[in-house]
Amino acid sequence: MAKKKTKKSTRRRKGPESVSVAMYDVGFGDCFLLTFDYANDGKRHLLIDCGSTSVKKAHLSRVVDQLAEDCQGHLDAIVATHRHKDHISAFGLKGLDAKLEALEPEVVIQPWTEHPEAARGALEAPGVFTQAAVARMLSLDATQQFAQHLVDSPLRVLAAASPTTRRQLERIAALSIPNTSAIKCLTRMGKRHAYVHAGADCGLSDLLPGVRVSVLGPPTLRQSEGIRTQKKWDEDEFWKLYADVARMSAANTAAARGRSALFPQVPTDSIARAPSYVKWVIRQLDAAQLHNVKRIVRALDDALNNTSVVLLFEAGDKVLLFPGDAQLENWQYALADADLKARLRKTSVYKVGHHGSTNATPQSLWALFRRRRSRRNPLTSLLSTEKGHHSQVPRESLVEALQTETVLHNTESWPNRLREVYVV
Repeated sequence: MAKKKTKKSTRRRKGPESVSVAMYDVGFGDCFLLTFDYANDGKRHLLIDCGSTSVKKAHLSRVVDQLAEDCQGHLDAIVATHRHKDHISAFGLKGLDAKLEALEPEVVIQPWTEHPEAARGALEAPGVFTQAAVARMLSLDATQQFAQHLVDSPLRVLAAASPTTRRQLERIAALSIPNTSAIKCLTRMGKRHAYVHAGADCGLSDLLPGVRVSVLGPPTLRQSEGIRTQKKWDEDEFWKLYADVARMSAANTAAARGRSALFPQVPTDSIARAPSYVKWVIRQLDAAQLHNVKRIVRALDDALNNTSVVLLFEAGDKVLLFPGDAQLENWQYALADADLKARLRKTSVYKVGHHGSTNATPQSLWALFRRRRSRRNPLTSLLSTEKGHHSQVPRESLVEALQTETVLHNTESWPNRLREVYVV
């Protein structure tokens, strides 16, 4: 009797006969469809991200149409690694959101920082939400409001910046705007939701039998303080203060006569009429303000990257690593675990982190991949990127290493192809 039960259990745990990955060309962004083929038991489809900051809506619409065809009109799961626009923008575009909702995913997976109960700002929240965690999310909300204001009024906030600096900061800020419509769409989707952290159950065990799916990140603040990248001088309240000042600056100008929203009782005057020593002071203040804006925008970009969901899929000898945009601080927690390091060594497919940023593929992780330079079973690397949309991304030295030590598939090298499918 016991023997018969064991055989039945073994059949139930049997893994997929094949795994394939479709990588879609979304310019600077990510969109991947993982398909697990269970032969007589059908196929299971999992979407990881769908967004871009460099292609137009019409192109993204073609991607979503192709995606819907590839998954046969149904997704078993969606993973939105984090809320950066280049990962979730399609969910917030009118028309595309309806197409994606029509795929009716069983489960939607997002990082713990997106949990709707945490957004209320309560002192305590269920599960992983310590007071520090709630404060952290409120801090991120405030800086995202600032990013939105910068995108809406770049000439006001970046008046002292050169055109090149302004374009760079606008581009980074555009990634980090709140994307509330996309988040609302993701909240509506799915029969159930999993807001995950390192070591959490992502809810895929019943959907992907025989596949071990591990959440490597992001860690919670209780697990690792390393994901808090801000310094003491710009902690939570500073973000909120700066966001409020930035909003008021939209109605404030010292270039012409009028009333200032920041100092409503004081009339303003033209800078051109000011004495030379006053102009010098103004220039120094402008430089200091621009320096602070740069720090806020770049710190927010790093902070959101470090909320990325990192997933490791193990199906027999097939090991797929999808780290979103996770950066060094996120990896430091995962790589401190000896068991995880041993399993990461077996990686056969690596979705290159953060579109080719070196900070997202730290040397300590790169050194683990034992299939690098292997002729028999080479490491496959998938790079979804586009030059010129993020400073030093992709990094040439990393791309060169990927080309020489792995089988690299890079969307930049595609001649007008919408997607490619790779059987693992």
